[in-house]
Amino acid sequence: MKRILFVCTGNTCRSPMAEIILKSKLKEAGVKNVRVSSAGLMAEEGHKISKNSAAALKLMGLKSYSFKAKPLTEDMIEKSDLIICMTEKHKECLKGFNHVCSAKEIIGSDVSDPYGQDIKTYIETSSQIEKLCDTITERIVKFL
Repeated sequence: MKRILFVCTGNTCRSPMAEIILKSKLKEAGVKNVRVSSAGLMAEEGHKISKNSAAALKLMGLKSYSFKAKPLTEDMIEKSDLIICMTEKHKECLKGFNHVCSAKEIIGSDVSDPYGQDIKTYIETSSQIEKLCDTITERIVKFL
């Protein structure tokens, strides 16, 4: 079992959307040996996914289930095979770990933070994240 961990700041917008989207993409592709989760560098335990993140996911036909935010822990870092940070700044916070990359390294740009903005911005962010998850899924399927 391989483990992928998405990391952002508060674990209420970008990383939970990435977790949910990638789980869906891997399921569609028939990939069963990859576990996906998310956490935030400054997350407060138990916060719900943001309303606009849930709405953007719903427009994609995905449910945010009963998502609860989790702060990033050293145990999570150690148990992950790959950590994907939404920005280069997030990656800098995890320097020293060799299994960390950024969205920019995968799709050519950071995933911008939609926090506190309108639904249109969240939809744009979900599109960026879908591109990221499509690329990750393609790479995983290629190596199966």
